[in-house]
Amino acid sequence: MKKYLIATACDEKYEDFLLNHWYRSLKENVNLSETDVLIIDWGLSDNIKKKFDGALIFESKHKNEGLINNLRFMDLYDFLTNNPQYEQVALCDGGDIIFQSDISHLFTLKPSMVRGVTEKISPNMEILITNRKVKNADKIVNFFKDKNLINVGFVVYPSKVFIQITERMFDLTLDKNAWGVDTILPNYLIYKSGFYEIDSKYNFIPTTSKRKFYIKNSTFYLANGEIIPIVHNAGNKDFFRSIRDFGYGPGHNKTKKVVMSVLRAFYETLSFLRKKR
Repeated sequence: MKKYLIATACDEKYEDFLLNHWYRSLKENVNLSETDVLIIDWGLSDNIKKKFDGALIFESKHKNEGLINNLRFMDLYDFLTNNPQYEQVALCDGGDIIFQSDISHLFTLKPSMVRGVTEKISPNMEILITNRKVKNADKIVNFFKDKNLINVGFVVYPSKVFIQITERMFDLTLDKNAWGVDTILPNYLIYKSGFYEIDSKYNFIPTTSKRKFYIKNSTFYLANGEIIPIVHNAGNKDFFRSIRDFGYGPGHNKTKKVVMSVLRAFYETLSFLRKKR
């Protein structure tokens, strides 16, 4: 019986990346001997779904209720409540992440706590949250005055804790279409439940990381020559993504140096203002 689960949600827009970069890099670099892979289907084409050899495909029951960023939590909640054999679960983005080395040991690290990476350059995401979007918005925003945000693009949870967090998350959610709910509410509830910060290389965001890195033969390395386990080319729009032709394998990954410099300066300014408020 498999003990662990790596889950993501995806629609047709990002299905090519999901199959040929996210899933391929996961299978080639991560020890999955005790781990199942769950693809939550938000409208994948039938042809693509046939190609995820070895993965579990789970059709979303919530894809018409709001944003995928928000409702993927409820999808995974549905799956876990019907599959209690999984002790730990990693929920991660599927359209902008690649795996470059093994991360399976994270499932046994501090297993009673939620594990993730905080953003040292952290934009003021709390301004997105209002009383029309979530309950107790003022209290939640105030909670983050002295805290770095956890990037929810890759987080490892004890499954029972994930279920509890999701139940509370949707008790507080008023607008399932609201951008930012998937960041602020999980952050608030993760900190409340018990959080263990892991090394930033397990959710490495080139734009906002303060660590130096380089790219050689399409592979990302830290300055000391270590391969970065998880690279996350984060950004809501293409302009906000600092890596061009992002992907896994030869011919990918070129740094957009000007864009990265501009975005980093912008995010550092927002981060400074956030801490001064």
